[in-house]
Amino acid sequence: MLKVDKINVFYGLLQALWNVSFEVQKGEIVSFLGSNGAGKTTAIKTVQGMLRASSGEILFMDTFIDRLDSHNIVGLGLSLVAEERLLFPSMSVLENLELGAYSQRARAVRRQSLEWVYGLFPVLKKCSRQKAYTLSGGEQQMVAIGRGLMAKPKLLMMDEPSLGLAPLFVGQLFKAIEMIHKQGVSILLAEQNVSISLRISKKAYVFENGRVILKGRAVDLLQNENIEKAYLGL
Repeated sequence: MLKVDKINVFYGLLQALWNVSFEVQKGEIVSFLGSNGAGKTTAIKTVQGMLRASSGEILFMDTFIDRLDSHNIVGLGLSLVAEERLLFPSMSVLENLELGAYSQRARAVRRQSLEWVYGLFPVLKKCSRQKAYTLSGGEQQMVAIGRGLMAKPKLLMMDEPSLGLAPLFVGQLFKAIEMIHKQGVSILLAEQNVSISLRISKKAYVFENGRVILKGRAVDLLQNENIEKAYLGL
């Protein structure tokens, strides 16, 4: 579904990614692990077209996307829920959600997608007319995820979705992610909560200093002593 082959990415003269490769197959949840600054967000933003790789290739659904603009990539069925959420605070919940359905393929099923989002996050229907800035952090994250789903993605990328959220809401969030997956959306997840991420993922890639240093089945990485020491505190 998604194949990234040996991409190198720079911020000016500073190299951020070094020959990074990874794959997501249809129907998978794939996790990125690594500390802050390891390269996870850079990799995701490069796939989404927000950054350009200086070399390497990115193939999504048999289309090379490494030179496409972000809005064209979204139109192909690849959507991002950014770490920063990037909501429009003075706009309503409904208006923020509807902005996700701007591509032609998403506009055609906007009403169905909106009901889908409300089914996943019922609270958003209740507060659909509220301004986004009045919501709690957890509710704002629901809006960000909902907006990503309004684009009708085949693959949804999520960058640190549980960051800054209360522990109680984190559990609810991951249940929603599993529901999204069960409803046919493949997921690429960069997440600080390593334990939960690995438990719901098929496979994972470990980033360090802009490189993929380890990859494998999530169940195997969950039992890896180095992963336990570095990320699980065991």
